Amino acid sequence: MDKKSPFFTAITASILYFIIFILLKYFLQMRAIDWQGALQGAIIFWIVIFVVHQFLRKRYSD
Repeated sequence: MDKKSPFFTAITASILYFIIFILLKYFLQMRAIDWQGALQGAIIFWIVIFVVHQFLRKRYSD
């Protein structure tokens, strides 16, 4: 596993999630953008990616 910072990985994944969520909502469903839903999803996604990154780092460092 690459030795990248879990913060960098989680932030990058959350930003990509936020952008993809907004694009899909805007182009596929409606023309109104759900900023609050996108931000909540990005925060939850950040937490999940951070926890998974920490779990994998502990698992493969042993």
